[in-house]
Amino acid sequence: MTLQIRAISIYSRGGDRRDVSLKLGALNIVTGASKTGKSALLDIVDYCWGRGECAVAEGEIRRGVSWFAVHLDNDGEGILLARKNPGPARKSSDEIFFARGIEELPSDPAGFHKNITADGLKSQLSAILGISENIHIPDEGATRQPLEASSRHAIIFCLQAQDEIANRRLLFHRQGDPFIPQAIRDSIPYFLGAVDEDHFLALKRYQDAKARLRRLEREFADVESISNGATGAARSLYQEARRAGLIPNDPDPGYAETVFALLRQAAVPQPTHFSAIDDPEADLAALDDRRRALLGQLQDLREEIADAQRLTREAGEFENEAREQQARLASIGLVSSDDGGGGHTCPLCESHLSVPIPSVEDIRASLMHLQTQLRSVRRDAPRLQERLASLEGRRADLSEQLRTVQADIGKRIQDNERLRLEQHQFAEQARVAGRIAYYLENTKAAAPSSDLPRKIEQLRAEVEELQRAIDEDAAQERLLTSLNLVGHDLTRFASALKLEHGENPLRLDLKHLTVVADTDDGPLSLSQMGSGENWVGYHVAAHLSLHSLFRRRHRPVPAFLMLDQPSQAHYPPERDQDGKIEGLGDEDQAAVHQLYGLLHRYSEAVPQMQVIVTDHVELLDDWFRGSIIERWRNGIALVPLDWLRS
Repeated sequence: MTLQIRAISIYSRGGDRRDVSLKLGALNIVTGASKTGKSALLDIVDYCWGRGECAVAEGEIRRGVSWFAVHLDNDGEGILLARKNPGPARKSSDEIFFARGIEELPSDPAGFHKNITADGLKSQLSAILGISENIHIPDEGATRQPLEASSRHAIIFCLQAQDEIANRRLLFHRQGDPFIPQAIRDSIPYFLGAVDEDHFLALKRYQDAKARLRRLEREFADVESISNGATGAARSLYQEARRAGLIPNDPDPGYAETVFALLRQAAVPQPTHFSAIDDPEADLAALDDRRRALLGQLQDLREEIADAQRLTREAGEFENEAREQQARLASIGLVSSDDGGGGHTCPLCESHLSVPIPSVEDIRASLMHLQTQLRSVRRDAPRLQERLASLEGRRADLSEQLRTVQADIGKRIQDNERLRLEQHQFAEQARVAGRIAYYLENTKAAAPSSDLPRKIEQLRAEVEELQRAIDEDAAQERLLTSLNLVGHDLTRFASALKLEHGENPLRLDLKHLTVVADTDDGPLSLSQMGSGENWVGYHVAAHLSLHSLFRRRHRPVPAFLMLDQPSQAHYPPERDQDGKIEGLGDEDQAAVHQLYGLLHRYSEAVPQMQVIVTDHVELLDDWFRGSIIERWRNGIALVPLDWLRS
């Protein structure tokens, strides 16, 4: 199985397509100026493969592209991975399109739609790669979860971004992300072929058997503890059952057999009978609403009675005052109506008055008006009394209703409390009965006739047999052999690149995920080696060594390696001279030639391996020019200019 890339494509927002076609089993070079989109090719492959976040830099690509696509080749079968561009300022899109048997890419993205999830894509790619069932189970006491190697781990060994290939401390793709370093350590033994599928299956069966054994041993310890204190525990449960009402409150029997018989009786579920109250809380709320309504009506009636009483009182006061006035004016009959003095002569002593008095007719008219008012008051008084009596009767009726409702509320509160006590007693009985049933069951399990000890012995024998079948020492030996093979190729490639310390034996350190040179003075890790040339060279050598073993052992890792800007230590972007290296020093020119010469020879020696490089440099050698698939200069870039104008 060799999974390689036929093309990396982008689609414009207007529906146009731009392809970067690649050669299978060969060296592919995309050369060009800065800011033309070379580094985006690796990010597009990573994103379409199912990475959670789109690493394509913000700019023209994010603005002008609608969909990214990768056309894979699986031993002649075309496989399409397409994923929607999340657009500016967004991290990701869950719209992924996956299709098999695709020989020609669609001319436009009209048919692209979400037909698979990221997890589904992982499963599909894992199956295509041939990743079989596997599991890495951490050592006992570790807090991390078991890991199953998948396509998401396999792609880590196929990509080297610009900021990774020259990193002195990080060797692998995304090694600086959380949890990725441990995932690399856990999965690389499987990808190297150091442990096979039979080992993983035996390990899984061993872990399952150990878990079952621990569970049975805990159960047996519990029942043994119960069995050892059976009589005392039984009498304690007997007393609890008496207090809960599960057993009659008779004198304590003296025989243990009688106690166990009563406990078995108490463990049988009893029928439950609660008081017949449909919905006590709702009923109490309705009664309280009724009480509030009656209180409101009584308050309104009291105010109306107070108004009627006030009217009665005011009418009585007016009548008393009017009677007194009437008595005062009654003497008008004794006064003569003849007053020639025009009201200036006193009617009693006939003396002259400075202030004239009302005429007799005026006084009589006032008296007549007063008598009319008195008759009206006497006529309305019986009606007012009748109204007041009616209001008092209604008040008495409402007061009686209120007393009845308050009595019902009190009774219902008592009923609710009784029901709560009944429910509490039932819960207590159920709890005690459950404890008794558990005790009796475990006492039975601990009996000499129980088959629990026999099951434990059988499971212990199975665990020992599976442990012998796993043979961790043999697995470690196979892993060490795999690393030695990688180290042999690593030393050979480093020597070809004339890297510092390359004359020493080199190895891949899985604990620290770095390259180590074993010198006479002791081990020397990559972070302790100087110069960008060494960092880039060891990155390239390490990944070529890993893929050499992947291909020889036919391991389920994609058969391509993408390298971004491997010449940056000698040919940085700011010194770009249309790709020409004549302006570099002799040592830099030689180092660039050595690096690309190694990649070219590797591609010819391993024909089932595809190497994809994006860089600024452009050598004049025929083999280099023959490997160039795209040259992005003088306005040519990944995203055509007319896409940005539209």
